[in-house]
Amino acid sequence: MLETFDLSVRISSESYDAIIDDLRVKLNELQRQIQKQQRAVLIIIEGRRGSGISPLVNKLYQALDPRGVRVIAVGEPRDVERAHSLMWRYWNQLPASGVIAIFDRSWYSRAIAEQYNAKEMDSFPDGPLHAAVDFETQLAADGYLVIKFFLEISEKEQEKRIREKHWDVFAPGTKGGAERREKNSLPGYHEGTALFEKMFMRTDLASSPWSILVAEQIKYAEVQALKSIISSIELWLQRQRSFQETYLIHKAEEEQPPSVLLESTVLGNLDPDVPMDRSVYKEEMKRWQKKLADLQIAFYKARIQVFVVFEGWDAAGKGGCIVRLTSLLNPRGYVVEPVAAPNIVENRYHYLWRFYKMFPENGHMTVFDRSWYGRVLVERVEGFCREDEWKRAYYEINQMESLLYGNNAVIVKFWLHIDQDEQLRRFEARQADSKKQWKITDEDWRNREKWGQYLSAVDDMIHRTSTPHALWTIVPANNKYYARVYTIKVICEAIEARLQAHKKEDRYKKK
Repeated sequence: MLETFDLSVRISSESYDAIIDDLRVKLNELQRQIQKQQRAVLIIIEGRRGSGISPLVNKLYQALDPRGVRVIAVGEPRDVERAHSLMWRYWNQLPASGVIAIFDRSWYSRAIAEQYNAKEMDSFPDGPLHAAVDFETQLAADGYLVIKFFLEISEKEQEKRIREKHWDVFAPGTKGGAERREKNSLPGYHEGTALFEKMFMRTDLASSPWSILVAEQIKYAEVQALKSIISSIELWLQRQRSFQETYLIHKAEEEQPPSVLLESTVLGNLDPDVPMDRSVYKEEMKRWQKKLADLQIAFYKARIQVFVVFEGWDAAGKGGCIVRLTSLLNPRGYVVEPVAAPNIVENRYHYLWRFYKMFPENGHMTVFDRSWYGRVLVERVEGFCREDEWKRAYYEINQMESLLYGNNAVIVKFWLHIDQDEQLRRFEARQADSKKQWKITDEDWRNREKWGQYLSAVDDMIHRTSTPHALWTIVPANNKYYARVYTIKVICEAIEARLQAHKKEDRYKKK
């Protein structure tokens, strides 16, 4: 495909001067519309080594109001970024609503570098590209616009620019050690052509197609980029939510079991009363706390991430379970994240954005006291998001957890279940105890009045997001002793299973 482009095309200085100001003015007008409508745009600039990515990024930046644009230069991942999945740092770099982000290289450069380093030129790895497709699809469904450019130059021009080294003084290939690293990590011209074309084929999406820019002359590349950006934004602003209301909603509905969603069955058939006396509780708690402390060392050495999600009815005992499971752990290796309603800043991003910032590094554990499932629970029931948003969230969450699991993570999800009588008893006990009154709020009472709506939402959540790699565990929690012991036991068993699988994978790789 790349061979079919005419790389000799140029634009004269007279033609450039005649149209460039109008293009910049038009882009500025569209930028103001983006800010007014509180949308966000990602412009991805990829290309061959020496193709002039940074000069083009600078040209685009100069055409925009700097108060509403960010330039993100993607280089070698830092240590903290290597300790997370491939897409983690890009989720953290998402622009807020009303902002245009220009990426000087992106997740595609990392995918190409990893593929080239693996020396498996005949088969592009599916993992990084699946992650990229999923990322862009979720952004498009949430109202982001993703525009992707690839800069193409001839082999002769590439050799000239690399030799002269004036094309980008900040490029990795301009200084000794960095230059050697880049030569070892990036493919040559012809090897690169094969990899790039495979990448285009697998990631040319309806919502974020690739545009190839002939970049032998920066003025010509700039004009073509501005024209493409303007037309893409104009179409996007006119399109409303057609993509949002089709692809991901249908995708979620395809994946849900049709028969089990007709009535509430998961919680309705569960007896929340499982007895455990205090003497047994003390003995079992000591045993499983010690076991988890030992496993913390093991999963740290294996560089395994552990995600523990606590959801449940108000006053179900999530806090008590969390205190007990962390009591013997090394505090350097875990963090507890209490999740409240998103604040004014967080509401300007994709709803999953704030959670990526909370994810653990390899070898660490994060315990979530409520989580991203708020989108399909409280936000659904209370009307804090649109119906199309919470419907597609099942698919988005499953995809996110699948990618986490693929990055060597353990995901344990709990729903703590108590009955209405037990909840009322605990509410009244909190109101009567001056030391616990802070735990009960007017919102708790309002939520109780919507028990039936939440029951239906929980059933849907469990049916649609309980997957082989991220199962829901429903915990009978009328007896706090039982709930505390049982949750730690389940966490230990999940970590042990993952460690055993990890050992098998290591033995297989050594063979």
